[in-house]
Amino acid sequence: MDADGRTKETGARLARRFWSACAALGLALVAYVGLDAVLAYTGDAYIRSDLIRIAPEVSGPVLSVHVQDNERVEAQALLLTLDPAPFALAVALKKDAVASADAAVVVRQQAEAEQTARIETAEAALDLAQAEFQRFSQLATRGDASQESLDRAREVLRGAQAALALAKAQALVGQRETDQARRDAQAARAALDLAEYDLGRTRIRASVAGYVNNFDVRPGRYARAGDPVVGLVDDGQWRVIANFKEDVAASVPVGREVWVWLDTRPWRLWRGRVQGVARGIARDPVPGQLLPYVAPTTDWIRLRRRLPVTVLLDGAVPRDALFMGADARVFFLR
Repeated sequence: MDADGRTKETGARLARRFWSACAALGLALVAYVGLDAVLAYTGDAYIRSDLIRIAPEVSGPVLSVHVQDNERVEAQALLLTLDPAPFALAVALKKDAVASADAAVVVRQQAEAEQTARIETAEAALDLAQAEFQRFSQLATRGDASQESLDRAREVLRGAQAALALAKAQALVGQRETDQARRDAQAARAALDLAEYDLGRTRIRASVAGYVNNFDVRPGRYARAGDPVVGLVDDGQWRVIANFKEDVAASVPVGREVWVWLDTRPWRLWRGRVQGVARGIARDPVPGQLLPYVAPTTDWIRLRRRLPVTVLLDGAVPRDALFMGADARVFFLR
């Protein structure tokens, strides 16, 4: 074969290879587009639960620690004990204050009873003075009593009226003082209840069943009210957050059955159901914002925006397969 023949044969062979490659690429593209039309898949998924940040309601040094890192605890399990001594002293003082307030109420009640007796005495004296004045008035009219006697009876009557008015005024003041003493006693009891509540808060307990996470508290550490000291991964709120492309996430209905691959337990598929789709994501990774941020890049490749889809796992998934933040993969037929 001459050189021209060999050149033509080589060109034909290259052309066949080129068109074969184009056909393979086209078939791959068609297969990808077709598969994407019937199958939704994401490897951008992870296991999630709720991290419960447990903070003391009172401040004080840690007296004893009852758990260790990574330990599973039940709800209401004792985690830490703060030094109760200052709070026990406060309770004792409040109890003394309650006793004093109750004693003050008793004293005021006794005084109120005495004032009631004074009113009754003043009323009797007034009745007598009125009767005497009426009698002297009749005698004076007939001329059987002097004007001086009538005047004295009138003065006695006025004195009895003034004494009754004073007794009633003192009784009203005494009643108000008794009411105030009762209010003071109620306030003292409320302060005692608050002190006893604070004493009870020195024993810090788990609010849910879960796993102690990243725990480094030791006796002697000063715990401040409101500052978290224990983190619990809730053992009852496991779910998978799958970041699907926008068109997939927007069209997936709640309740759709999906399949989940957990990297903590590979080569096993778990059934799940869509619990909901996030209605918003953050466009920028600003710390502390309420909207989730889903990075649109993987290494140097920019991806389409993705929306978080929450998937609840059906059936009993072994505890040793559930780790908050572990990778997962989710797919379903569209």
